[in-house]
Amino acid sequence: MNMKDEALRGSVDNGQTPGFKSNPMIDRPTIARCAKRAALLAAIITVPCVVGNGLRGLRERSSPVPAHTWVAVSGLAGLLFVFLFAILFSLNLFSAVRAQPELDILNEETPETELLPQPLYGFVAMEFYWGISNRTFLVMVAPEGLYGWKVRGPVTHADRRFFEIYQEMLADPGFPRDLPAIRKLAGLPGGFFYPRSEIAAVTSDDLRQWGMGGIAHSGHVYLRLLSGATRKFIVLGPVIPHEVRDRIVSAAGAGIPSRV
Repeated sequence: MNMKDEALRGSVDNGQTPGFKSNPMIDRPTIARCAKRAALLAAIITVPCVVGNGLRGLRERSSPVPAHTWVAVSGLAGLLFVFLFAILFSLNLFSAVRAQPELDILNEETPETELLPQPLYGFVAMEFYWGISNRTFLVMVAPEGLYGWKVRGPVTHADRRFFEIYQEMLADPGFPRDLPAIRKLAGLPGGFFYPRSEIAAVTSDDLRQWGMGGIAHSGHVYLRLLSGATRKFIVLGPVIPHEVRDRIVSAAGAGIPSRV
């Protein structure tokens, strides 16, 4: 499995749904992986519930628990497990279906003649929306503008290093040169492309973002468009926001470098 496949499978395993394509093909290993993960999560939820309730019931009883009671508890535990498994398996499988477009694009072999002579600069950034929800992008800086591929939906601090696989993709010698693939990924649902002619200004700061829960980040990059719309990107990892700003300004000739 190459690095790009690992990144997409990581999105599926974490319940992300980064895109959609009609009639996708899901193979048996994918179905088996979804079932295994669903069974594990269902067991993790079911066992503590049953054991906790059982122990509490024993403490409250002064006489031995009848055998038929244990049978009933076991049956309820089984029903809970099946119910949770069905829901979790469906969600995992749905995520795998929706991740298929990215897998198809990343697995395409772009001819060497269509690859850029030099890799594009890119960074991984999170954006908050609707107040508390978040999404993560892999943003590529090209002379014609900014391409953004939505690589993750909402994440929590439980997986603080989730973005590192995407930073490794940026360090790979192949992906940052594959402009045809980058364009296709940015065109999937949730992605974006801002032509350089629509970018009014790019600014940055090195301030901490509230609500990150320990996810490593170094500040913000702010994008202002001629339409008046703005985007606030939280730069993940140790990447310097001012360097990101300068790279965008240098490539697209947008705005005046300044600190917000």
